[in-house]
Amino acid sequence: MRRDAFISYSHRRDVPLAQALEEGLRDILRTPWLRRSRLKIFRDATSLAASHDLDSSIKTALADCRYFIYLASPEAARSRWVCEEIRYWRQNHGMELFLIALSGGSVVWDPTAGDFDWAATDALPRTELEGAFAAEPLWVDLTDFRESDRRTMKPGSEFRDRVAGLAAPLHGMAKDALDSTDLHIQRKAVRILRLFVVGLLALALVACTAGVLAWQQRGEALARARTSASQALAARSLDMISKDPRKAAQYALYAQAVRPTGESAQALAQAVAANGSVVRHLQAGNEEVEDYHGVGTVNATNVAISRDGSMMAYYSDFDPDALNSETGRLIRLYDIGTGKEMPPLLKGTWPQNGGAMEFSADGRTLVVEAPYNRIDVWDVNRRKLLRTIAAGRSEELAEVIKGLQSFAFSGDGRRIAATFYTPGEPEGFHVAVWDTRTGRPLTEESVEPRSLTLGSDTSNRLLALDHLNGRIRSLAPGATSWSAWRTLSGFPSQDKPVVRVTFSADGSKAYVGERGEVWDLAKGRRLATGDGKSTGRADAPGAAAEAVHADDRSVSVYDTTLRRQRVLGTFTWPVSSVASSGDGRWVAAGSQDGAVSLFSTTSFREGVSLPNAPHLKPADLAPDNRTAFRADTRGTGVWAVTDRGVRRTGRIPLSLVRKAPRTDTLVASLDGTRVVAARKGVLSLWDPRDGRRVGRPTARHDEFTPVAFLADGVHVVGTAAGAVRVLDTRSWKVLRSLPVADYAVPRLTVSLSADRATVVVVRDDELIVWRQNRDGELRQVRKVSVASVQTQFGQGVTVSADGERVAYVNGDRVISVVDVSTGKLVRGTSAATYDTVPVFGGDNALLVQAGISDGEPTLQFWDAATTESRGAWTLPGRSATITSLLTGGDGSVTVFGADGSLVRRTVDVAHWRKVLCDLVPQELPGAEYDRYLEGLDVAAPCPA
Repeated sequence: MRRDAFISYSHRRDVPLAQALEEGLRDILRTPWLRRSRLKIFRDATSLAASHDLDSSIKTALADCRYFIYLASPEAARSRWVCEEIRYWRQNHGMELFLIALSGGSVVWDPTAGDFDWAATDALPRTELEGAFAAEPLWVDLTDFRESDRRTMKPGSEFRDRVAGLAAPLHGMAKDALDSTDLHIQRKAVRILRLFVVGLLALALVACTAGVLAWQQRGEALARARTSASQALAARSLDMISKDPRKAAQYALYAQAVRPTGESAQALAQAVAANGSVVRHLQAGNEEVEDYHGVGTVNATNVAISRDGSMMAYYSDFDPDALNSETGRLIRLYDIGTGKEMPPLLKGTWPQNGGAMEFSADGRTLVVEAPYNRIDVWDVNRRKLLRTIAAGRSEELAEVIKGLQSFAFSGDGRRIAATFYTPGEPEGFHVAVWDTRTGRPLTEESVEPRSLTLGSDTSNRLLALDHLNGRIRSLAPGATSWSAWRTLSGFPSQDKPVVRVTFSADGSKAYVGERGEVWDLAKGRRLATGDGKSTGRADAPGAAAEAVHADDRSVSVYDTTLRRQRVLGTFTWPVSSVASSGDGRWVAAGSQDGAVSLFSTTSFREGVSLPNAPHLKPADLAPDNRTAFRADTRGTGVWAVTDRGVRRTGRIPLSLVRKAPRTDTLVASLDGTRVVAARKGVLSLWDPRDGRRVGRPTARHDEFTPVAFLADGVHVVGTAAGAVRVLDTRSWKVLRSLPVADYAVPRLTVSLSADRATVVVVRDDELIVWRQNRDGELRQVRKVSVASVQTQFGQGVTVSADGERVAYVNGDRVISVVDVSTGKLVRGTSAATYDTVPVFGGDNALLVQAGISDGEPTLQFWDAATTESRGAWTLPGRSATITSLLTGGDGSVTVFGADGSLVRRTVDVAHWRKVLCDLVPQELPGAEYDRYLEGLDVAAPCPA
């Protein structure tokens, strides 16, 4: 391989300089970003391959080089290898292409002698170079760079200038031409590099812009996908409300988790209402019924509740743990008082299609029908099977599917009674009673097929009702034989012996399912008659006027006096079992696909009744809707109406008259310590706690009607002829005065937030928002034109609890919402059904409006962001006509009925979410998740 130069140097001193020289020669006339140099330089440390014959390798390299560069120094001059390299070069190439670079020592040329001055020269080997040159050879001085770190090849550097002096003959160019050419190459390279960098930056900018746009588009697409998924889940939830409230709640929770929308809020609201009587969903349904027991059978799901309402038991062929457990079937236990699942009864058994299951009154003992006419007796506290009682012949025959026909467990848990079928006997149906502790039979006799209903009363007597013949008898606790039959005069004659008849928990009444009749068994008379419709399976609780029954897929409380039912819950599949506590408060039900739920008949989950001892009515409210007063001849009583009920504030010694032509009124501060009364045009300030007047009254504001105190408890807002005014109660001076139109109704054009810090006034076509700061100063924070929704009559204004949103209702009942922070006005697209002014829920997401729909009191929901309808709640109680809604400081909404009832309800999406998570914490099944949320990463809405 032909090379341009051979560098010979002292390895003892000049290795760094030789390396820098080599790199410098390569860099001349080389484009910076190109690795290949125009010059090929040989330096033994970098170019010589491993060889056992070093002398031969060097000679070969010397033979292939055009130039010899000697890095001169005293050390090199004394080096045997350097001298041999110079000697070989002189013998084979001559000295025309011999270049010298001085790294140390001295080189002196004697022009007179035509040779080096060998007395002054110590950097050259005399033996090899004496007389070698006819004229002074080219050499450069590098001594300044031998120990220096300034060996840089940047344009203009001294080292580069010296290296260029050696590189010029190698390139066959003059040094000036070499410098000019190299500088041109470098500048061109810089221009190209700059253009490349600019282009790269431009490409990077374009790529980043495209990436950002793609990310934004992806985000928008993902947001649209999440919104669509949320709306689909919400629609699915609303569709399941009347079919399966449990699943409706689950879909609503996922709709809110995917993306909060107006539709998801509506789904949550409706799911809360549909689950209003649910205490807990204990087991999810299987979504289908698989007949894996054989032809003519169904999957068993059964429930039981102790008479005292302390304990619940249930089992199901669809129990997921039992199906996957080596322990076999499980009987689940639930402590109603603590709301906790208890360890199950292991290896429980039950017949095909299920069987009887009943607690003792105290919930400590549980009896469960087992296959082939057997009865298992369990100690609940110890989770122990005490014994098994066999009824008749219990061998495995085809007809044993008939099982136990009726069943009763005495309240003290000492006796068990059952009717059962014994194969092979002419009178195959029997009734027997056993001692629970020993399992010993006490009495047994034949009965007519399926004609008996068994029960017990509070005195622990066992009862047997022959509903086919209308007669009854009993078995006393200490007796071993039944009493004589007693005929129930007028008891309905049954055409079929399989009619569903059940005892009440105290044994005093019986409920006839097909006719919906309730009978007093002690007096033998009918208490109530239903509508004649079949109610399927039923259970009558202790209350005389109520019965709990299951009708196909729903479980209801039926008021036999009013002939009116309230649905507690519904299931996807028909209800297979229902049970209730002795006081009728707790109801459990299981469906054919394994769903199990516990209900309460005495509570409506979202409603809390508030105390109203003086039985105030909405007509007693003051203009601030937080104060109520009643007058008599001795003075006026004052009460605060809060989200915790009615609280007495005190009394003032003024008798206020509400009736025309004179209308007196008063308003109270939030803490109830100050009352402003307007009586016969005179304003006065009072402390209602002791009835003491504060300061002097004033008649200067005879047309002023107080509306409410501000938050500071000092200033009061009210209306006068054509103006809204703010008075300082200490001096009765006017702090602010805002004129309004003559036709405006003052009470409807002024509204305050629950904290009394925000005041909203509608003046002509303007909505003006004022806010009181910490210094008590009232400042205007927003003015919004409502000309687009303004009508001449029927104005109504309400403010959210935090003062951030305002709802405005015009004479056409169209609701518009103003965002105070932005001033944006959102106009409703449809008119409200009711005339009442709506109020905001706790999180400002919804507006709530009260009214009557189909004769039922109703709360209508509106989306506070879009003003779209979000469904309604139908409230229990036909007679409780809603007169007004009151908002609390915590965002709760209190319904004030015309009958004086006060019921607080929380209208808050976050609260609804928590309520439903308590009921349905399970994740959505995989198939349903993939159906609605495929491609989306959605965390479970109810984390453990």
